[in-house]
Amino acid sequence: MYDHHCKTRLVLAALVLLGCTSGMSAADERTAKARDQTIDDQRTEVGQDLKELSVPPLDHVVYPESRPEWIGNPVHERDNVSTFVVVSGPCETRDESLRALKLMRRAALSTFIENVVGALGSAGFYQVSDKRFDEELTQRRYSGEVTVGGMTQYEDAVEIRITESERDSILDAWKNTEVTQRMAMLGVVTVGGFLTLVASSAVFGIAIRRRERKLYSTTESA
Repeated sequence: MYDHHCKTRLVLAALVLLGCTSGMSAADERTAKARDQTIDDQRTEVGQDLKELSVPPLDHVVYPESRPEWIGNPVHERDNVSTFVVVSGPCETRDESLRALKLMRRAALSTFIENVVGALGSAGFYQVSDKRFDEELTQRRYSGEVTVGGMTQYEDAVEIRITESERDSILDAWKNTEVTQRMAMLGVVTVGGFLTLVASSAVFGIAIRRRERKLYSTTESA
């Protein structure tokens, strides 16, 4: 009888131990699966990051090695000769880049003229044609390609040179403009004074005629 009870207890203990072992094995298996899933997720994220890094940002600009250094030069002033660089682009087409360059070089020259004469918004008195820009004022030029966000685009640049004689021509033109403006202002004042005198004379004449009519009426009544 005692042996029977001992055997029963041993069997129960073995079953409990087997159940605990099975539970531990299942838990270990779930933990391993979760760990493997985490590793897979991390690998996926790393792969996505590497893929994103392989595509350059949209604003990432790569210039060719053949791009000249003078394009990055600031404005220079030496021996009364001024030079400044105008750069267009990057643009999607070459024609668009050239059109932008024409507009930008005119704006740059207008700013230069305003600084020379010391009057903002007054550069309209000195006009330069595209032919003069190309043949007389342009010292160096460049046309090239750039890579923006992995896409090929275009840029153009010119170095504008303003000599001392060109500066003198600008100042002379400005003096003539000032004289013309003064004469126009004097003409406006003169015409205004004349019109005021005519108007005053007309009013004075009307007043005199009214007074004469009154005196004449009074004389006839008497």
